[in-house]
Amino acid sequence: MTVSEKAARNLYEAFHRHPPRKIGEFAPSFVIPHRVFKQGKAIDVLYRSNKVDPETLKTPRRPVDYIHEHDPGVFTYLAEGDGTSVATPHWVRDADALVLLGKCLGFKFTGPDGELVEAQGKNPLPELYATTNGKALLVIDDKCSLIAVMWGGELGVEPRGIVG
Repeated sequence: MTVSEKAARNLYEAFHRHPPRKIGEFAPSFVIPHRVFKQGKAIDVLYRSNKVDPETLKTPRRPVDYIHEHDPGVFTYLAEGDGTSVATPHWVRDADALVLLGKCLGFKFTGPDGELVEAQGKNPLPELYATTNGKALLVIDDKCSLIAVMWGGELGVEPRGIVG
């Protein structure tokens, strides 16, 4: 097991409070682009997860829906679209392991013109992943294509959930 795979497994177990049922690889066609399009301030991300409830430490009977409201400094970037093209940080782009947090139900951000944009997940729902350092969130569709990535500010993934 590589260092990145071990870090991914450790973050998964800390976040979900149970080991992964399976560990897989993305399709060979999956790439995180060298450049993404900055949209604006990340408002929130909605996700569905089977993690153990961080407050009660009880295992849910079915996945639970969560909403994380981002703190200042977190921005949303799209793999395709309008906005300013920026370099994807190497620690995101070159990640050789990601951590599955759950299904992405949607996310909101301010668009390049300052308007509120709401992206809603549609079946099959995309998945929400984090980098092994927990400092970026990635939304990846069922065809293994990157839809969006969020990073900046104090964003992180901790045993209690997404923070920052």
